[in-house]
Amino acid sequence: MDLALLALLAALFSALCQSVTDLGTKAATRVADDRAILAVQWGSAALLLAIACCVVYPGFLDAPVATMASVTQPGFWTLLAWSGALNVTAYAFYIRSFRLSDASLVAPLVLLTPVLMLVTSPIMTGEHAPPMGMLGVLLTVLGVGLLDANRENGKRFNFSVFAKDVGARYMLATATVWSVTANIDKLGVKASTPLIWIASLCSVIALCSAAYWAVGARKTPRLAALRYAVMAGSALSIGTAVQMWALTILFTPYVIAIKRLSALFTVLASSHVLKEETGGRLFGAAVMLAGAVMIAMARG
Repeated sequence: MDLALLALLAALFSALCQSVTDLGTKAATRVADDRAILAVQWGSAALLLAIACCVVYPGFLDAPVATMASVTQPGFWTLLAWSGALNVTAYAFYIRSFRLSDASLVAPLVLLTPVLMLVTSPIMTGEHAPPMGMLGVLLTVLGVGLLDANRENGKRFNFSVFAKDVGARYMLATATVWSVTANIDKLGVKASTPLIWIASLCSVIALCSAAYWAVGARKTPRLAALRYAVMAGSALSIGTAVQMWALTILFTPYVIAIKRLSALFTVLASSHVLKEETGGRLFGAAVMLAGAVMIAMARG
């Protein structure tokens, strides 16, 4: 099989994994508390990625400190600390949004991240988007208005979703934080390697999540109640690792565009898997995706 075609399939598989993460997170909120979900989801992801690092970099098994020093550059640890702290906050908001709202409503709102990056990227990395990127912004915003259309109010466009839906506001906060961490991650990959960066970041998030769960009053959750969190974390780690490989073969915006198909997959699956009423949200998600793809291409 042609390597480029294989990479395209890998990017598509990554999108499916992200959709499984979305659905697993929503299902987990029905049987477990947020702090336990956060800790188990990221603990599962960190474990799998740590194993992958030991396979790719066998030196971690006998000389971990020296091996880590050989694959990182100055500034790596500072970037990791910032990204870890911000991502813990973002994923706490992410889980909360799925608890409070339908997956078919909040999952597409992640597509606002590239819109917000048009503000954060020029500041952090000096990247600017040409006119096509601005057209993508308009499409993405239009899609937000369509997400809550064709509901009881009968409106064709409805932009009040953030005013009336708490879960949507949490996902907006998530997208805002991710618009910052995406730029940090780009710098972090340059200061190491894609696998080392992702594995290190997941490990930091897992440790912080475990500490967050351990602080304050809590009850030990039943293992059966955490099976969806394990599924979500496993899908997250596998999808991310596959995405990193695809990025070494394909033009980055192509991989990102395919990865964002996850929003459509989540909306499609939520009506069948989670028994949610999706209404006209599929069309809204599709319009948002078109805008996000235009922004991705413009940034490439």
